[in-house]
Amino acid sequence: MAASMKALNPELKKYLRSNKLPDVYEALITGLAVMCPDDPHQFILDNLQVLIEKGLEGLEWDMFVAEFMKPVNRIISESNLEFIFNMDDDSMLPSAEMYEKAHLHYNKKSMKVCFCSWMQYYLIKKKERLELEAKMARAVTHHTNRILKLCLEEWMEWVKYRKGRQAMAFQKISHVLNVSIGRVIFQAWHSHTLDARRQREYFEMTLRLERGENMEDDDAFGQGTGEARDSLSNLPRKVAIQIFKYVDVADLARCACVCRSWKVITQANTLWNRLDFYQVRNRIMEGYAQRHNKSCDLSGPSGLKPLISCFVDHEVEFVHRVTDKVVTKLLYKCRPYLIHLNMRACQFISEPSFMSISECCNLQDLNFSQCLGLDDEKLKLVAKGCKILLYLNLSHTSITDASLRTLAKYCNNLQYLSLAHCKKFSDRGLLYLSSGKNSKKLDYLDISGCLQITPDGFKNLANGCTNLQTLLLNDFPTLSDDCIFPVAAKLTRIHTMSFLGSPNLTDEAFKRIANNKNLKKIKIEGNQRISDVSLRQIGTMCTNLEHLYIADCQRLTDLSLKSLSTCRLLTVANFADCVRISDKGVRQLVDGPCGPRLRELNLTNCIRVGDMAMVNIHKRCHNLTYLSVCFCEHISEAGIELLGQTHSLTSVDISGCNCGDQGLSALGNNSRRDVTLSECASITDLGLQKFAQQCKNIERLDLSHCMQITDGAIKNLAFCCRMLNVLNLAGCKLVTDLSIQYLSGVCHYLVQLDVSGCLLITDKALKYLRKGCKKLKLLTLLYCKGVS
Repeated sequence: MAASMKALNPELKKYLRSNKLPDVYEALITGLAVMCPDDPHQFILDNLQVLIEKGLEGLEWDMFVAEFMKPVNRIISESNLEFIFNMDDDSMLPSAEMYEKAHLHYNKKSMKVCFCSWMQYYLIKKKERLELEAKMARAVTHHTNRILKLCLEEWMEWVKYRKGRQAMAFQKISHVLNVSIGRVIFQAWHSHTLDARRQREYFEMTLRLERGENMEDDDAFGQGTGEARDSLSNLPRKVAIQIFKYVDVADLARCACVCRSWKVITQANTLWNRLDFYQVRNRIMEGYAQRHNKSCDLSGPSGLKPLISCFVDHEVEFVHRVTDKVVTKLLYKCRPYLIHLNMRACQFISEPSFMSISECCNLQDLNFSQCLGLDDEKLKLVAKGCKILLYLNLSHTSITDASLRTLAKYCNNLQYLSLAHCKKFSDRGLLYLSSGKNSKKLDYLDISGCLQITPDGFKNLANGCTNLQTLLLNDFPTLSDDCIFPVAAKLTRIHTMSFLGSPNLTDEAFKRIANNKNLKKIKIEGNQRISDVSLRQIGTMCTNLEHLYIADCQRLTDLSLKSLSTCRLLTVANFADCVRISDKGVRQLVDGPCGPRLRELNLTNCIRVGDMAMVNIHKRCHNLTYLSVCFCEHISEAGIELLGQTHSLTSVDISGCNCGDQGLSALGNNSRRDVTLSECASITDLGLQKFAQQCKNIERLDLSHCMQITDGAIKNLAFCCRMLNVLNLAGCKLVTDLSIQYLSGVCHYLVQLDVSGCLLITDKALKYLRKGCKKLKLLTLLYCKGVS
């Protein structure tokens, strides 16, 4: 179009420009394009009529566009048609001055951009240089300080070394001086003693010669030094002290009366850092005193009367009586170095004894269990004096909230506290205990049987004792989920919890407990509300679980064992009386990561467990040392033979199983230490003989109610298994005195023997035991009609 306009006549172009025809066309075209009228011709005629009436003075390109359709900001500033009609007009072309001006503006703009970029680059480089210089200055300062610090530390070490050498030199000089002076004094004293001894012996010999006595009689009575010549007195002092450590308090007092050297040994400090009054017995022998018309009073180094034997018609009467006199004298002797003190069941002590205990400032372990004389005032007296107590047992006592307040105030280092079966303290007492200084150090708490504690008490405990690691809640039939919720939420460091005899806890409580990932040991017994849901949560969350005791929880099934198979560290598992567990559950448990790590497994009375479980245990449990499958009637001799091939098993309990001679013989293929065969009625002498010939190192054996066992089997057992410590023959009706004779003649290490219900045992058997079994401590003779 522009090319065609150049060829127009100049007159026509002038006419078009003077009448503003391009502007008119542009306004009309813009109106048509924007307004889009239904009748374009009529729209053009109407607008031309408007132009005729108003004139061309106010003509604009958007004149025929409605106001609401006009743009707010104009984009087009100049008419395009004006440009078209002015294409050949030289006045519209840029001039040379315009080109020069544009070129200069462009050059100035480019130079400005380059200069700004260069300045920015220079400032960045300058800033980096300054930062580097600052870092170098700091590095130089740090290096200088480091060298000065090293020099100072070396100088301080040198000064410390020189002072240590000077102190050692001073000590050596002082020691040499003291030894020299002591040697001179000792030599002078020894010379004087020898002179006095020779003078005494001279006058004694003169008197004896005057009386005409025979001087050769001295050879029969030794040299007359007054010292014992036994082997114990001749041992080194340290060795003798280690031997006397195995003697209790009463016998130690008796040993002090033997001779002078034994008295010196028994007065060693290390023998008196532990006192156990629970083992002290006063044996009153009124019959012996009346028969011989004399009394026996052997006082020890601290005044403790030894045990006095009293035989009245072949019966021994033991009377537990520890009095204030005994306690005060012993504690006065050993109070500087006493660390462990056991006053359990000391029912006859009063305030003087507690006063003496309070003077033992180094006491760390104190047991007042079942001590009826303990009350709040006496415990306060002890707590004030023994401020470094670490272990305190107050179970079965009558303490109240005041005692717990006293412990919180004075015993700042207490770590172990037992309040089991203490009925008189309340929730406020736990509040005192949790708000004391020792609350953060307490890591073991036993509140078993404290039925008076409410959920508020457990909240107080959880708010204060946040570092608690072991919590025992046994014998707690009133324990509910509300009590456990605050404990599970706030005591996040607990690794051991026990709920034996707490039947009211539900799955919700144990799911909250399972959120504690530090849990390593948990015990649950007699709970009929817990189900597989809890065990699934425990198996999922408690990956560090090591010891699991769940007994008599009859809702648990094989799903629980499957959930626990993911606990890689599980070593002890007890599912006694969980009657719904079967072979499938045992297989899922031992096939998991915990199978090779299991050391103890108890499946007592799991009546659905059979031989397949024994197959899986034999395949996977290579470290299993203890297994109990009591009264699992589906286990046959084939399953027991597999147990015999499990080399790691040292303790086995197969009471009530279908074990015969073949299974017993296979069970003896490997060395066993403890075997229980109670109520295995199919066992005969032949099976026991083969077993005894293979397990020669067995120490504990239970053959109770094995009706077919006779004296012949006991004979082989006695001569093959000479290391027996515990033997149970209760209910073996064919056993006679001859078996006891065999046992007493060979098994000299026998400590416990049970022959209850052996009707053929008579008084003759007791004579054999008295003669041969010197170490026998426990003998049970129930229903033995032949014993008079």
